[in-house]
Amino acid sequence: MKPKVLLSRVGLWSATAAASAALLIGIAPMTAKAVNIPTEVTEDGKNTYKKYCSPCHGEEGKGDGPLARSMLPKPRDFTRGAYKFRTTPSGSLPTDDDIYRTISYGVPNSTMIPWDILTDAQRASVIPVLKSFSEAFGVRKPDPSISVGLEIRPSEKTVAEGKKIYEEKLECWKCHGVEGRGDGPSAAEQEDDFGFPIKPFDFTTGKFKGGNSSSDVYLRFTTGLNGTPMPSFAKELTDEQRWCLTHYVLSLIKPEENKEK
Repeated sequence: MKPKVLLSRVGLWSATAAASAALLIGIAPMTAKAVNIPTEVTEDGKNTYKKYCSPCHGEEGKGDGPLARSMLPKPRDFTRGAYKFRTTPSGSLPTDDDIYRTISYGVPNSTMIPWDILTDAQRASVIPVLKSFSEAFGVRKPDPSISVGLEIRPSEKTVAEGKKIYEEKLECWKCHGVEGRGDGPSAAEQEDDFGFPIKPFDFTTGKFKGGNSSSDVYLRFTTGLNGTPMPSFAKELTDEQRWCLTHYVLSLIKPEENKEK
């Protein structure tokens, strides 16, 4: 890849990330710390879950609601206690804040919409209900959230280093494809921990499921996605290498191809 192209894509990524962040500001508050999270399951929580969540996730949280059959990826089975989008280490339970954020943001490129039609209190009331479906929350607590340090400045050098990690060290292209379109040679073989087919993410869309900021993408490489083939690279890569990989992956966004998506 030519240097001018690399620098151009870094610029496009920065603009795209900034625009995405601006769009997400509309849902407030976006943190559980700003609302009162009930410590026990309430009637409001049960009613909110039954009306808005059970059609997909099922009345007992098993991911088997009446609408689930036609969905791919499948709705989350909360009984397993395996949550994809977290600030906690690989294998850990999510924090209340993590769960609240997913409910509020939704999961782009999936059928999980942002539940901004619900009040802050309604979104908060669902959290104890979701946790009640898994015994894991009764026997252990989430590990402390990972502290995201200062991001290194994106540049031609960091993108080039990230490209090398993507292509050679981790061979991410085998699942995500050479151009990051989710069409690698192993893509069709991927399954989640529940035995359902799962498609590697298409980075070119720019609509990252766990959030579009560079910190969000960095966290995915650090925490992994519990319940999926996507592992944590916290041990394989240094902090700087994870930032480089983040810069490269974000450089794969193609805004010109996704204006109408």
